[in-house]
Amino acid sequence: MSPQPSGRLADPTVQRMADVQLRGPAGPLAARAYWPPPREPANPPALLVLLPDGSGPGGLDEVEALCRSVCAHVGVVVLSVPFRSAIPGRQPTAFDDATAALRWAADHAAELGADPRRLLVAGTGIGGELAAAVARQARDEGWPVIERQVSIQPGTAERMLQGLTRSLRPALEAR
Repeated sequence: MSPQPSGRLADPTVQRMADVQLRGPAGPLAARAYWPPPREPANPPALLVLLPDGSGPGGLDEVEALCRSVCAHVGVVVLSVPFRSAIPGRQPTAFDDATAALRWAADHAAELGADPRRLLVAGTGIGGELAAAVARQARDEGWPVIERQVSIQPGTAERMLQGLTRSLRPALEAR
């Protein structure tokens, strides 16, 4: 699949992007992966699981500009995974989806060309709250090991990119 221009941020070049399906607790979860330009094979990029604000597949399009920019400028593989809204009487659906996405990413990072030891999780809006919750659960259970968790506050696309880049760089430069 070839990248499509986003229009919100300057359209950075990503090596490629593809829609993928992950195994979820109630069936497949739609996701979208973005790969940065090639780098040294001995030093694969980190994998960022991004949980966008809003639910359903439309959430993928809403954060495409952010995903492309982070992928190209920070040099990480980005896996954007929207989550289901809470269904009355069936809580916590969004948390279950986010947990399943993070575990899937940890299990399949190498297949995505990313370093499985360098797992990052971030979210925008409600997705930021979910990112924090699944990071706490992963810490408490001891798996998967998350290198960094970031909650992105709503704002312009440029401000979100700057904040995310500022938050992720220390973890990525330490290697």
